[in-house]
Amino acid sequence: MKFSIDLPVQFRDIDVMGHVNNATYLQYMETARVELARRLGQVREGFRAGFIVASVRCEFKKPIRDERRITVSVWVSRIGDRSWDLDYSISGPKRLEYAIGRTTQVAYNYKTRSAAKISGKLKRQLTEHLAPPLKFREI
Repeated sequence: MKFSIDLPVQFRDIDVMGHVNNATYLQYMETARVELARRLGQVREGFRAGFIVASVRCEFKKPIRDERRITVSVWVSRIGDRSWDLDYSISGPKRLEYAIGRTTQVAYNYKTRSAAKISGKLKRQLTEHLAPPLKFREI
């Protein structure tokens, strides 16, 4: 099941070219990732999560120019022993897709400063949000 969040496109998101700056797409993905992690109980002690981000990919489809709100959908596309992938779709109100993305999260123990095995509980929770992975352009 995909998790979706609606976000405002703010004035500060727009660059001198008149569209949302490319780095802002990563912030949109981060907001959706953190909200999903909160729902899964992975964000504790303020904003400290039980994972770190190991990689990020974003493929731009169309610039966001005149939208006031966008929707970011996120789902689990892969679960390993110590890491999992989240896939993202950033779209507008008419289901127009602006970008897709993927992040790889690694379960992390901040006390030992090392990767950790994903707990059985977290694997079960991640499985609830499992959906097919996105297809990216071949480069």
